[in-house]
Amino acid sequence: MHRGVRAAAVGALAFSLVAHVFAQLSNTAAPVVVGHFQVNVTSLDAHKKFWVDTLGGTPGKFGEDDVVRFPDTMIVLHRQAPTGPTRGTAFDHVGFSVPNVRDVVAKVRANGFQTTNGREPKPGQTVSPQAAGTPEEIAGVAYILGPDDAKVELVTNRDANPPPIKYHHVHFINKQYVEMQQWYMKAFDATLRPGQTDFFIGADLPGVGYSLNFFRWEGDQAVTHVPTAGRVYDHVGFEVRNLEEFCRKLEAKGIKLTVPYSKVPALNITHAFVTDPWGVSIELTEGLR
Repeated sequence: MHRGVRAAAVGALAFSLVAHVFAQLSNTAAPVVVGHFQVNVTSLDAHKKFWVDTLGGTPGKFGEDDVVRFPDTMIVLHRQAPTGPTRGTAFDHVGFSVPNVRDVVAKVRANGFQTTNGREPKPGQTVSPQAAGTPEEIAGVAYILGPDDAKVELVTNRDANPPPIKYHHVHFINKQYVEMQQWYMKAFDATLRPGQTDFFIGADLPGVGYSLNFFRWEGDQAVTHVPTAGRVYDHVGFEVRNLEEFCRKLEAKGIKLTVPYSKVPALNITHAFVTDPWGVSIELTEGLR
């Protein structure tokens, strides 16, 4: 979607998504799933090299935008130079699971992309590429940077016969990381995940399980996170069952819609937008499954 929450742009996104997404959202029962991410891109070719050639997504085309499809989510590549990277917003990264993290990281490096810190460095420390063979990578976790500094986490998929890559989670970062987790629990009826620490807490969507992660911001405490609209990760999309009722419940909870619930009759699609208190733009859709 274009920067901002203009009705015409939202409608264009809904028109363009519907023809390409059905087979990707495999969870048809859960009331809410993460359905897509919009990425604002400086170079379409560079992002295709990252999302398609390196990570193995499937390219597609709709309207004026390109997409890259992965099992259980879709990346929308919008040709608009981002106003900044993920760093500096309350949206930290998107997580994918792969059978062998070290093999994928080797390909990441071979294709000219870098690894990066997992957690935000403390004041006086710098963000720098990680060397091959770090303990995290050996343990099956790595963080990488795509074009425009789009941050991605790779975790090991230990299922039997896992796919080459699959969407895993979305990860936020905030000085108020516990309050942020509680807001998402309230908004999406998510549940607290056991095992939180002094820098990490999680929330899980009903019928989905492992879903939403929250880091504590450990950098300069004077930093105020800027909104995601216009940045490399412009917004996260949640696909919702009974969206009209869901929007009414959001408003009853005191959560204001920034773009109201509306229908696209030609496609039998509905959508709305909200923005969390820390500036993360969220699209709500129904019909993409």
